[in-house]
Amino acid sequence: MSKKQLGKTDIMLSQFAIGTATFGNVYGKMQKNVMNEVVDMAIKNNLNYFDTSPYYGKTLSEINLGDALQNHDRNTFIVSTKVGRYGDDIFDFSASTILTSLDDSLKRLKLDYVDILLLHDIEYGNIDVILNEALPALQKIKNSGKARYIGFSCYPVDLIKKVIEKSHIKIDVILSYAHYCMLNNKLDNIIPFLKDHDVGIINASPLCMGLLSTNPVTEWHPAPFSMSSYIQHQSLLLQMRTKVKIENYALNYVLYNSNISTTLVGIRTLDELKNIIAILKKDVTFNEDIYVDIFNFLDKYHNVELE
Repeated sequence: MSKKQLGKTDIMLSQFAIGTATFGNVYGKMQKNVMNEVVDMAIKNNLNYFDTSPYYGKTLSEINLGDALQNHDRNTFIVSTKVGRYGDDIFDFSASTILTSLDDSLKRLKLDYVDILLLHDIEYGNIDVILNEALPALQKIKNSGKARYIGFSCYPVDLIKKVIEKSHIKIDVILSYAHYCMLNNKLDNIIPFLKDHDVGIINASPLCMGLLSTNPVTEWHPAPFSMSSYIQHQSLLLQMRTKVKIENYALNYVLYNSNISTTLVGIRTLDELKNIIAILKKDVTFNEDIYVDIFNFLDKYHNVELE
């Protein structure tokens, strides 16, 4: 399977990567042996990038990922973690907290460094603190060798651009979620800007946090019930009529933007991992007419924001 360069870094990533919020039991209980098997199978199949955060499962994701990576050589995988968010409503982007937070994460991950360090959900922080304290702290960490590349995750697309424009610190990478998928493609609006600034793009939530699914969304999902129930109902009708799952079409869709280096997919089971591997290997067939059907019923909520 091919790999893409992440911006102007020396990191090469598989087109799908493993989001490990699931390792913190964010989407329901996941057995530790399954986590280990997911990591083993992913690395064996050249899905070499794993993303985590101390926020996921109150540090449980980092602990479980660190344990699962112990049997693998450090040069066989890429890891990103985050700083700044520690609970649903707990944010701290101060320099002192960022510095100690990464040290704690490295202990949980059992690593000497992370490949990518991100400020987590900067839209919840004070913009002046982000620019004048948090990002300089990331640069200090990068200079120390504890992180190879730095950046931030952010939901509002316009804020991604604003922070990069105002930052005196070089941003290597951004993580954008739920803004490049079949339901919302607003990330496209700033891709030329990101390329001009040599910023690597990590896409996340190709299923829009579980919205593009035949299953009900989690209780915490920000979409209004009218929206989530409509999409679930239409997806079920599609599946009954065509025998295909909207999830596969949504996953396949994100592979065809050459400007996106990788897309993070949350994996809960080995079957889910096998499925994305099959899509990457083009062992799953797709029908253009079905894509038309899906876009037609999603058009009602196209580019609707979830906040």
